[in-house]
Amino acid sequence: MTVTVDTVREMLEDDPSLGTLKNQFTAQEVFDMLEDREDIDTEDALYEALMDVMYATRPQGVT
Repeated sequence: MTVTVDTVREMLEDDPSLGTLKNQFTAQEVFDMLEDREDIDTEDALYEALMDVMYATRPQGVT
């Protein structure tokens, strides 16, 4: 599996748990935020990487 903007877009469209990313960023922006995307070789690994992006971009709130 090769991670492309299109594979990111498809996963964002297909998985409701990634709706926060889909609503806040374009597929290109999410793709650009993926770390070590050349090491992602399965759908599960891509999902985990997208969850990491979602976690990293969540609002921090007032501290």
